[in-house]
Amino acid sequence: MRRISPLTAQVIVDEIGNEIHAHINFMDADGYIIASTDENRIGMLHEGAQKVIREQLECLYVTADMETPTMKAGVNLPIVIHEAIVGVIGITGEVERVVGYGKIVQHMTQIMVEDGLIKDEHRYDRRVRYRFLEEWISGVRNKYNWEFVERGEKLGIDVRRPRRVMIINIATYHQLSVTLQGQEKLEQMETTIRHSVEREGECLYLRMPPKQIVLVPICSNEQMKQIAERLKEKIYSRYEETLLIGIDSNSNNDRIVFKMCEEAEKAANCAVPLVREIVFYDDLYMDLFMNEIPLGSMEEYIRKLFSGQSEEDVEEYMQLIDVYFTYEGSITQAANALYIHKNTLQYKLKKMETITGKDIRTPSEAAAYYIAREFYQRLRKKERLTRI
Repeated sequence: MRRISPLTAQVIVDEIGNEIHAHINFMDADGYIIASTDENRIGMLHEGAQKVIREQLECLYVTADMETPTMKAGVNLPIVIHEAIVGVIGITGEVERVVGYGKIVQHMTQIMVEDGLIKDEHRYDRRVRYRFLEEWISGVRNKYNWEFVERGEKLGIDVRRPRRVMIINIATYHQLSVTLQGQEKLEQMETTIRHSVEREGECLYLRMPPKQIVLVPICSNEQMKQIAERLKEKIYSRYEETLLIGIDSNSNNDRIVFKMCEEAEKAANCAVPLVREIVFYDDLYMDLFMNEIPLGSMEEYIRKLFSGQSEEDVEEYMQLIDVYFTYEGSITQAANALYIHKNTLQYKLKKMETITGKDIRTPSEAAAYYIAREFYQRLRKKERLTRI
């Protein structure tokens, strides 16, 4: 027998109760009140509902003199779906006053129950698919036994089909998750993303807060980017929120889902420091290990390199280093960008060498400055991120 969830039942009684301004009770197929506009009655056995179910009654009127501790005056009607009683709807009040609502309420309830059952089934099916996908992406194997393959086929998932992985993060997830309004917005955005992914054709979606995982039939980087762009633009246009999306390597011949998820997640985590909303794993080099270094270690590195210098001096030197590397070490171009004479720039570089003991113009020592530049940029971006 198909069961109505208490959540669905409560939505129904609240909506109908508001329409007719009367107390409504929803009893399950065993006669217990699972939802009511009078919360004190939830969980109680309803004798009238049991009688309707047991004797297959079309209606049961309860007058004031028939009341018992578990049954109040009113009208009780069966909810019939596919020729089976799945519950009973009760309207509390004087029979003469509520009897006119009976058939209307019964009809409304049956429509809402059918809709609710369909939604409950979809939620259940989605949970089953999610559990299977979680099991799939958490495994390091790339060969599957027939039992696993058949389970997937029953769910419409072909685990043998080559795929690619996209990890989606909502930029303001943690800020939104601390308020009820924010949580509702997150749920709406996640639903929009899921519906959009499902319309892409044979893509698989898995929600694993705070991230969302999309498995896409094997395709090019350009096709992956097009899908990511569509998702990003839809969320921004509808909610004015930003998605940060990481995409796995296109050169991964093993196509092991677990490894592809790791690649896509590393790419997604680089979106903020790289100031990019869509990041491909194939484009990452230094960023792969930069994100593994604690911010405290980055700060310590810069302090050690520029020992004894003030924050203002460090900021000035960092600007100098950034421009120097931007123009690939060209003194003339860097000086022009800084609006200073190239001799002045040479003097500043020499002074920086005196402070740090390293000459940025020497290839073997330039790496120390390049790393400092990367650390400094990440620290500054982190500061901006925390102020959002």
